[in-house]
Amino acid sequence: ASGAGKTTLANLLPRFVDISAGRVLLDGVDVRDWDLAALMRQIALVSQDVVMFNDSIAANVALGLPLDRERVMQVLRDAHLDDLVAQWPGGIDARAGHNANQLSGGQRQRLAIARALYKDAPVLILDEATSALDTASERLVKDALARVMKGRTTLVIAHRLSTIEHADRIVVMQAGRIVETGTHAQLLARQGVYASLVLGAQASSAGAAE
Repeated sequence: ASGAGKTTLANLLPRFVDISAGRVLLDGVDVRDWDLAALMRQIALVSQDVVMFNDSIAANVALGLPLDRERVMQVLRDAHLDDLVAQWPGGIDARAGHNANQLSGGQRQRLAIARALYKDAPVLILDEATSALDTASERLVKDALARVMKGRTTLVIAHRLSTIEHADRIVVMQAGRIVETGTHAQLLARQGVYASLVLGAQASSAGAAE
């Protein structure tokens, strides 16, 4: 549920928030013992609040890394943005506008995915990456996310249960605490908090369909 602590928990890994007790380990090393710049290189983030700069599309994708134009085009293709870029005057040199206000919500999300692909970090955090999208945009973004998730550890924060039902491990939170962990099937069989969330989602979908 909203306010359960999902984003706060994920923010401990890149040290956006520091812990007051316990430890957070990455590859067995406390994140406080990592060089901060090295830690940041291990992690890419795609959230519902995408921060973009009034610079070129290419610069927004590379985000401070050396700009390889061919690689920028490749990740834009992988994020289903190449057709749109071809229509923009200036192509990848077109300016995105203040916080990418020239782009729709779905295009902004796909640009954030292209940025994550370009960074190619071993750990990916997806924080409600599809929550604010219409159905057509969500389909394109989900396909792009499937590409960016391949071959890396991915933490997916989601309200929509369809987003996470195929995860290797699901962590259910309530009031800042982990209350259940397991696969989709295991948690359904347990008939606990997760199962009640699934049943509630199914009931809402059925009501909307009617």
